[in-house]
Amino acid sequence: MPMPTSDSNSAFLLDIFGVLKTITVDGIFTGTLAEQNTFITNIEGIANGNQSPVSFVSSHTSYAAKNVLVQNFSWTVTKSNPGYVTYSLTLIEGSS
Repeated sequence: MPMPTSDSNSAFLLDIFGVLKTITVDGIFTGTLAEQNTFITNIEGIANGNQSPVSFVSSHTSYAAKNVLVQNFSWTVTKSNPGYVTYSLTLIEGSS
């Protein structure tokens, strides 16, 4: 925030906690109803409020391992095609 009566280019900028980085993975999981239930239960079990960081590796991050926590997980099953689950998994980089 700029000082009173000064221009915004005179504002003090502080980077105390670094940059917040999120990774979103959208996908489709196919399988039987039992396999879908296991997939959903496993992901929701990780995001239980008492997480430990897990390693995330992707070709989009030059295969460098990132420590991540689950920030959000949502999924949808459509009646017209119950054989697959569309999901969105948001990960936050860091450690706990």
